[in-house]
Amino acid sequence: MSILVIGGGKMGMSHLALATRYVGKSGVALCEQKRLTRLLFGRLGYRAFASVDAAAAALPKLDGILIATPTPSHAALAEWAIARGIPFFVEKPLTLDVARSARLVEAAAAAGVPAQVGFVLRYVATFQHLRRLVAGGRLGRLQGYVASMRGNVVGKTLPETSWQGDFRRGGGCLNEYGPHIIDLCRFIFGPEGDLGEVRMEQVHSTRADDRIFADWQHLDGTPARLEVDWCDPSKRKSVIEFRLSFDHAELRADNSGVEITWHEGAPLDAAERAALAITPAPCNVGFFLRGEEFSLELEAFLGLCLGRNFHVDPDVPTETLPTLADGYEVDLLIDRIAGKAGLK
Repeated sequence: MSILVIGGGKMGMSHLALATRYVGKSGVALCEQKRLTRLLFGRLGYRAFASVDAAAAALPKLDGILIATPTPSHAALAEWAIARGIPFFVEKPLTLDVARSARLVEAAAAAGVPAQVGFVLRYVATFQHLRRLVAGGRLGRLQGYVASMRGNVVGKTLPETSWQGDFRRGGGCLNEYGPHIIDLCRFIFGPEGDLGEVRMEQVHSTRADDRIFADWQHLDGTPARLEVDWCDPSKRKSVIEFRLSFDHAELRADNSGVEITWHEGAPLDAAERAALAITPAPCNVGFFLRGEEFSLELEAFLGLCLGRNFHVDPDVPTETLPTLADGYEVDLLIDRIAGKAGLK
């Protein structure tokens, strides 16, 4: 049994550490181009390879691969996995080419290869609860919402050589923050339809976006506004927030909880209101690192690869796993927004 983590950066190391705790060090290997990183992890007892072909040749069997490399390399690595029938996990965004993303979805389906995209925020308890509140209808009809993701990733002008400042290489807040918040909107509220006004602001970048504002409607007619900002100096880390208007209440939700302000005359008694406002505790996980959501998404992926249930909590919500088709739909909306913003 072997799970291959491709990419020795921040996300690759996170996946490597989690996978090690779930399947053991002997069941995990690393693929990384940097020789020093390979030597370091070799000293720590990991099998480390310079290329996926070298890993495939040396390992008796590859049960799954985790792609945590820069976005421009995602498509080729996913195609490599599909050609060999290997289940794969790929970090967001899926690719930088909508047509190629669509081909990946078709190829994986035709080959019967399981795949998962790294939309980790689906596994946050608050957003799971928000999804249930929207679907349950107890707050009345949803009249509209604003979804935002703000952080302080970029605080000064980026060097010309930096990929972060180049939209075409995967940089900009739309490519970095956009996939997470857009997928959450689709996960909670359903597919989007018409895209309306889009506005871009450049603060530190000249070849990418630092702030994006976009309006759209979901297929059921619900209006929405997206606000993405990766250069907000008031934020220490990224913060996701939803502000929703219902017939009977106003609602605010972020990474940590839900607040409901009831309208006068809302047809729910005090006990019903209190029950709806309680955010369930996060699910228990087999190993905690960074947050339950990171463990939950990896438990789901290892289950895809090995045909076992790695969840230790019996109450892990179903219908959460983000598929390649989800990745494609997010890529498609990013492409549409980028076109209206003048980034393409």
